[in-house]
Amino acid sequence: MMELKEDKGKLVDNTEHQDYGTTSADALIGDTGDDATLTLDEIYLIIGVGRAQWLYWTIIGAICYFEASNMVVISTILPLLRCEWDLDIYWETSIPLAGFLFSAIGSAISSKLSDMYGRKRILSYCIFFLFIFAVASSFSPNEVYFLVLRCLAGLFEGPIFTICIPYSVELGKSSRRETGAVFCVLCYNMSIFMGAVVAALILNIVGWRWFNVIMACPLVLSFLALRFILPESPRYLVVSGQKDQALVEIKKMAKINGVALPVFLDVVVHETPDLGSISALFRKEHRKETVLLSIMMFTNLLVVFAVIMFVPLALYSGFCGGRGEVPPHECVEAETESLVLLSIITFASVVAVFIGLASAVKLGRSISFKIFATSGFIASLFLFKCFSTMTTVVIFFIIKLCVTSFNIVSIIVLPEIYPTCYRNMGVGLVNGMGKVGIMVGSGVVYALYYYSPLAVVFLFSGTLLVSTLASWGWGKETKSVDITDVRTECQGEDSSVDR
Repeated sequence: MMELKEDKGKLVDNTEHQDYGTTSADALIGDTGDDATLTLDEIYLIIGVGRAQWLYWTIIGAICYFEASNMVVISTILPLLRCEWDLDIYWETSIPLAGFLFSAIGSAISSKLSDMYGRKRILSYCIFFLFIFAVASSFSPNEVYFLVLRCLAGLFEGPIFTICIPYSVELGKSSRRETGAVFCVLCYNMSIFMGAVVAALILNIVGWRWFNVIMACPLVLSFLALRFILPESPRYLVVSGQKDQALVEIKKMAKINGVALPVFLDVVVHETPDLGSISALFRKEHRKETVLLSIMMFTNLLVVFAVIMFVPLALYSGFCGGRGEVPPHECVEAETESLVLLSIITFASVVAVFIGLASAVKLGRSISFKIFATSGFIASLFLFKCFSTMTTVVIFFIIKLCVTSFNIVSIIVLPEIYPTCYRNMGVGLVNGMGKVGIMVGSGVVYALYYYSPLAVVFLFSGTLLVSTLASWGWGKETKSVDITDVRTECQGEDSSVDR
């Protein structure tokens, strides 16, 4: 067994140093034999990326898919609620505004809780209660009940995607960290697209109430898969000092992948007082990135969801750019043609996953931020003119493509900036700012459109200008950064355990 000695409070290898970040798994297994002391990252190198990781990423991706489908329901059915309950503009604005406000609150609260009590436990609670309140809102007798129930649903919907991204990153080795996160985003964006397709097929047949129920029911499958198949994040277990459970989950992964670990495995565990620390996000090494990411996430998601909320309304009412007339606030029908055009625009979310990933990997994170933000801003300027419906659809498609690609890069960057011990807190804070942007974009766009279409165009272009300026202020490149490079920030007193 490799000898370890105590050196200034840390366990260090007394044998010849080996760089496991570049060592092959076969070489590592040959070096360790049947008796070894390894860090979690070295164990992940042995386990590799196999059936276990793809099983876990598929389940987490499905969770993201079904969560997103429940969120986009509101943008599709809101114009129909206007007809059923004779909503005025204030109620029509308040429903998405309040829902996303509670979503932002839930995202911030649960991020700290998941850093303290684990990803799996908090995520399972959120999925369960989202299902309960989403289904209950389908049977609301009036707008007051619907608003309250959607707020409660938002409280538990907000944390789900926020937790899933770092959760997926932590279930595999560092060199493949983008795979799980991007797969989650692909499922999330595919859901937005498929939600529009399903709406075009069945919304006018089953009505908004049963459409809402249908979109919520798959959450039950996600909950069961999470509870009985997904493991707790071994990285979380390591930094929280849960030695025995970390080894249990590691060995399950290795067994599924068909990989043999050393018989007598000694894993180094770093216990830390920084679990869920919000002050750590504003230390000198993170302060600039935290502020810029918060600004970019706020502006980017404001536009993403302003488009999601505004496009159905624009297509239903005949939007004609910034020069168009203020539409009358009246009951409108969800025409099949409008729903099909909505599906085309939302398909940009799917295409953007591949473009965003390719750009982040090939060109780097920093330059990708600048390209997508600038392109989105330039495209938004064309909204000041009145074009045909199809040309307007193309413009919105390009804007959606740019801002969603930008969001892909942001999601890749977030887990790379922060260490495991407060990664969820960092992701939660930045995503919380994004949720505020969602709240503003989805709520304000309704009121602005009935005040002046030109004001909506200024909202899009002005917000994208701020995002562009922030992206040009971003200078840190994390493309080649190993997420384990920041693990020393989490280290307190080290310990190890033999199994």
